[in-house]
Amino acid sequence: FLARHSFGAWPSRSLPAAEQHHKMAATSESMQPRVKETVKVAEGELRRIEHKSETLGGCVMLFSAFVPENAEGKQLPVVYWLSGLTCSDRNFAEKAGAFKLANSLGLVLVMPDTSPRGEDVPDEEPKEYDFGQGAGFYLNATTDKYKKHYNMYDYVTKELPSIVKQMLPVDPAKAGIFGHSMGGHGAMTIALKNPGMYKSVSAFAPICNPMEAPWGKKALPLYLGSSEEAWKDYDTVELIKRYEGPPMRFLVDQGTADNFNSEEKQQKGEHQLRPEALQKACDEKGLPLTLRMREGYDHSYFFISTFVEDHLKYHAAFLTGVLRWCPDSLPSSTVYSSPVTPPTTVGQDIECLAAVAFEPKKPLSLVQVTVGPPQKGEVRIKHTAVALCHTDAYTLGGLDPEGLFPCILGHEASGVVESIGEGVEGFQPGDHVIPCYQAYCGCCQFCKRPDINLCTSVRAYTGKGIMAGDGKPRFTYQGQPIYHFMGTSSFAEYSVLHAESLAKVRKDAPLEKCCLLGCGISTGWGAVWNTAQVQRGSTAAVFGLGAVGLSVLEALAKTGCSKIIAVDLLEDKLKMAREWGATHTVNPKELPEGTTVQSHIVQETGFGVDFSFDCTGNVEVMRQALECSARGWGTSVVIGVAAAGKEISTRPFQLVTGRKWMGTAFGGWKSKPQVPMLVDLYMQGDLKIDQYITHCMEFKEINEAFELLHKGECLRVVLKF
Repeated sequence: FLARHSFGAWPSRSLPAAEQHHKMAATSESMQPRVKETVKVAEGELRRIEHKSETLGGCVMLFSAFVPENAEGKQLPVVYWLSGLTCSDRNFAEKAGAFKLANSLGLVLVMPDTSPRGEDVPDEEPKEYDFGQGAGFYLNATTDKYKKHYNMYDYVTKELPSIVKQMLPVDPAKAGIFGHSMGGHGAMTIALKNPGMYKSVSAFAPICNPMEAPWGKKALPLYLGSSEEAWKDYDTVELIKRYEGPPMRFLVDQGTADNFNSEEKQQKGEHQLRPEALQKACDEKGLPLTLRMREGYDHSYFFISTFVEDHLKYHAAFLTGVLRWCPDSLPSSTVYSSPVTPPTTVGQDIECLAAVAFEPKKPLSLVQVTVGPPQKGEVRIKHTAVALCHTDAYTLGGLDPEGLFPCILGHEASGVVESIGEGVEGFQPGDHVIPCYQAYCGCCQFCKRPDINLCTSVRAYTGKGIMAGDGKPRFTYQGQPIYHFMGTSSFAEYSVLHAESLAKVRKDAPLEKCCLLGCGISTGWGAVWNTAQVQRGSTAAVFGLGAVGLSVLEALAKTGCSKIIAVDLLEDKLKMAREWGATHTVNPKELPEGTTVQSHIVQETGFGVDFSFDCTGNVEVMRQALECSARGWGTSVVIGVAAAGKEISTRPFQLVTGRKWMGTAFGGWKSKPQVPMLVDLYMQGDLKIDQYITHCMEFKEINEAFELLHKGECLRVVLKF
């Protein structure tokens, strides 16, 4: 385990961890928690805190904690790390290399010991590495010999968080947990036994099924007695089988060269970790698990240090609401699915109401259309709700160079799978889905590249308003074909989409709210977090304060920007911007004559803002946004879609002096794997959706809803079917 081979040392350390505990035991009668040692690291501070533990039979415990810079007076998210066999509170601190990114992400890391310590703490004779001190298994012992001291479960879930809250600048409501080997077992069992207590959980090479592993078969009876029913309370696989809490997501990394999970040990039934049992349990229960088999990596801290930053990004996403992490693969097809009786319409044409755009610049026509059954690789869905987006109005207004008529517009929707075509995997009737105009196949070079979402799998067909199966639309009206739009066509009760264009989401999420995640506000969040990759402390300006502009403000505020300037011509929108996180507002109409908005912002900020965002689609505003960004490093992101034939311009000197001009499509989100995570963040209260919905109407009122959109009297109108 490399537990005894330190890569570094506390400056005042002179005794091994266990010996320090032994020495301190005699003076522990009235000990209050205190910071025993500190060292500066990664611009933050690593503290070692000492306290007497009543939970662990009165012994003296030490835990380490990393606190980011400038943390005092704040309440930061906290992530608990649980170490493996033979380890103490030091191993992760000295070997993992996690503190630089933790400082950047604003995460407090807490690293407790792995067991009670002290001369009076019982153990087996002869002493072995996989039981007793250094091997507490994160459970509450019930056997007479061990029940006084070996209560690491209560220590980690109750006593330790209480001391952390007292001693460190943390927000207890924003906690995550992860660990390695025995600690990975501890992290997952603790999270499963306490639904909602931890917003994120992950593990490195965890002992997934200790009841079937040699380590567990040795430790569990000694700690818990002979009852296998009692053992199940501390077995991840068994806990998953009976889990009834809210959806829980797991991230697990496992090395293929791990000697505790080798092929030889598997053949002998002696493998300790059993990730295959974890995968099977999650598949059967429908829990999302990202299990990554890391080729050539072993069980050591070399393995952990290689991937720990990715785990920190994962935890930060769920603890801060700033999603900058994407799974490498989609979860099992059973996730978010449950058995249902197939509807009687499977394989048949369906007649339904649709709002058809027969020609540009004319109101939509509410007519009955025919929706054909899904063909190979396709899914037919019944819409629950659809929201109006300016892109729909843009195409209906004849401004879209790819606009085809007659067509069924709409792309910001939600619904339920009615039936699936041949070869479709991952969907079944009854699944709740969000159509995504930005498809995801997971196989093309764009899907495989990180931070890129421009999937090419069906783009050649969606741009032509047809389906890939046969090059034809699935909609007809009076026998004539009706084109699809953006691969979604949500202005109809039913639609047929490529399977690549649907994201499956949890069933407890309100579809009439989550429909907004199909385009606008997701695009704003992603423009900040994915495209621009704005960092804490940055300055920014946002031009245009519709729903997209406000979502940019929300994302900037959650990132922790020091100055956020909102720009719009309407005072009501500027007032609203303050509620969404703007620190300053600018109305260009109120500037002195001859003063441009970009020169005003440059003057107010010194050399310009670090980041700027255009959410208007106006090419003149795009130029203003670029030119208010700082020379040398400023980045400007174009979000708004300009009319056909429009071109952007600026003096080349603006780019020569170091500014970057970028664009974003759907905020850079990889739709199928990441939209469900946005739903998770909304469901736990970290992202706004409800506040963007200003009007709810019936689908048949769609033309009246467009009038509200054109008048600027709404953010988002949601139409219910």
